[in-house]
Amino acid sequence: MRWGILAFLFFLAVINFADKSIAGLAAVPIMKDLNLTYSQWGVVGSSFFWFFSIAGVIGAALSDRMGTKKMLAIMALIWSLVQFSAFIITGLPLLLLSRVLLGIGEGPFYATAVNHLNKWFPPESRSLPLSILNFGNSIGALVSAPILVALIVSSGWRIAYGILGCISLIWFILWIWLGRDKPENKVIASDSKEPLEKIKWSELVVILRSRTFIFTSLAGFAAYWMVAFILVWMPTYLTEVKSFTQTNMGYFIATAGVIASVLYITLSWLTDRLFRKNQSYRKSHVLVSGLSLIFAGILFYSLTLLSYSAWIFAVMCFVQASAILMFIMGPQIVTHLLPERGGLMSGLMMGIATLAGIVGSAIVGNFVQSAGNHAAQGFNNAILLSSALLFIFGFCFLLLANPERSVGVNSSSIKNAQVNERIVN
Repeated sequence: MRWGILAFLFFLAVINFADKSIAGLAAVPIMKDLNLTYSQWGVVGSSFFWFFSIAGVIGAALSDRMGTKKMLAIMALIWSLVQFSAFIITGLPLLLLSRVLLGIGEGPFYATAVNHLNKWFPPESRSLPLSILNFGNSIGALVSAPILVALIVSSGWRIAYGILGCISLIWFILWIWLGRDKPENKVIASDSKEPLEKIKWSELVVILRSRTFIFTSLAGFAAYWMVAFILVWMPTYLTEVKSFTQTNMGYFIATAGVIASVLYITLSWLTDRLFRKNQSYRKSHVLVSGLSLIFAGILFYSLTLLSYSAWIFAVMCFVQASAILMFIMGPQIVTHLLPERGGLMSGLMMGIATLAGIVGSAIVGNFVQSAGNHAAQGFNNAILLSSALLFIFGFCFLLLANPERSVGVNSSSIKNAQVNERIVN
């Protein structure tokens, strides 16, 4: 049954990627249809993330109480309704509203999906299922990018949005009918359901101030900056700067996504092997994902020097793989700090990380807009900033994140906080 649950969430990840990426794929037609500038499109791109982080934290915390199955169903229904709204969008305000609502609906997805899978798979075997979940993004790119581009070119971007709405609605109906919240036999001891004790802010803040949580979240921020760049700006970069046709751009993104998935699944498998050998998150999850981010930063910077199409393709494969790998490892690392509140910890980490979508998309838009007729220079400036974030935050994460040490320090500090609170009271 657990592989059936994974299959459901895999297909939901496919839908999730398609819903997010369609705006980028349709960027040029939408900008022409609604008479938008690069700066305005940057605001459209960032608007998806305005409440994405807050919704991620709140939704993930709610999923701990109301159940992850219900939360996933609610999200799928929201996605469907928002995509149908494309037929009434006539200008920038309604476009912004639809992107904001979609961001709210998608905010809790990854943390909730990870929390749901954690009920079905033990800790030593979770990286592979989570890689398969993320592989849904790559399949989403492979399947949806060429199809959506063809629909956008032949029938218009509104029809493409409407078809995605129908697909989300079908998934919602099947999930309500066939989905399960947890195994009938609780084979995973850590997931046995006991009433959750209310966690106090004085206890939670100890964990949030730990070096492991801070630098895992910052590494996630850098990774999500790249995710936002790829989703919002890469299609425009390829068509407007590199002179790709819409069709070729779709195939480029699709193929890069598939190769990236092979890379991060391989790295996830390596991480699981290291974890089984060392029983250490630092010597497995932190090591592999930290080195990947550092190398990704170096490679992404090289695009300002080497801009051949084949090199861009190779770089984007690895950069995308490194970014997604961080979202496989990051939630596992922070959940280890407070296992009984896995949804909350994943939601907080992802909430901080996805703030990059708010500022990143807008900053790139301003870079390109300020470059005037020299859009390539504007994109080079954005690439330079993005590569610096990957390298610096990846290096700090690799150097300073230590989940095993943080758990020991947190336990001692929480006990002290509890004693101090009793004395005060």
